[in-house]
Amino acid sequence: MNSADKAGKNYWDDNWSTGELPKPFDPNDQTLNNYVNLQLHKFFKELLNSRSGFDVLEVGCANSIWPIYFHRYFKANTYGLDYSEVGCERSRALLQHHGIPCDIRCGDLFSPPEDLTARFDLVVSFGVVEHFEHTAGCLKALSAFVKSGGLLVTIIPNMVGIVGRLQQLLDRSVYEVHIPLSREDLAQAHIEANLNLKSCAYFLPMNLSAVNSGAFATHPLNPLFRRLLSAISKCVWGIERYGLRVPPNRITSPYILAVASC
Repeated sequence: MNSADKAGKNYWDDNWSTGELPKPFDPNDQTLNNYVNLQLHKFFKELLNSRSGFDVLEVGCANSIWPIYFHRYFKANTYGLDYSEVGCERSRALLQHHGIPCDIRCGDLFSPPEDLTARFDLVVSFGVVEHFEHTAGCLKALSAFVKSGGLLVTIIPNMVGIVGRLQQLLDRSVYEVHIPLSREDLAQAHIEANLNLKSCAYFLPMNLSAVNSGAFATHPLNPLFRRLLSAISKCVWGIERYGLRVPPNRITSPYILAVASC
């Protein structure tokens, strides 16, 4: 990734230099603590429709559980790309800890290793595209990794809704490293990138925990604030489990999820 990234390499190096390694997805954990990943698991099962053994690349793979996920549940050959050396080392440590084979590359999305281009059945990114001023250009760069007939899955935070509003209030500097994109904006960017857009929609009814505490993380009230965000979200998820579905929408949904083919 290059200087067009609004966050910048130092931001990501600092972000990945601390904290514990994340726990891999466990489908047996049906608690509300695992709600978001359970919903993503449901999405990928429906999308991939029992496929297995394919090649998958995660762009922006720093400290990510997703190479573990795709290897375990789809027997996929997993690869990762990130331009933060710190983030790549975190990923390698995580994968080694869980015994997962994965080729992690430290490199530039816009100047990728030649052996990775036009290679993958599936390319995924979780929170990458929204950091670049030229959204269509970023999507075009991502699509260069996808082989003919492959899929590009893009997930971004919904910064035009309540998550974005709370982020502005809590730490505006974190908000400002994002481009606030609506579902319509992301869909249009796919069209401008000449991608075959299959779907583009708000994802999940709510997840206030998607808000980054940023500088507020050191405030004595932050633990209480995080518990409050989590409790509100779990109330909505609990209501859904009892059959009162809250449809994903522009205001309360935490993410936007797009699927395109190349």
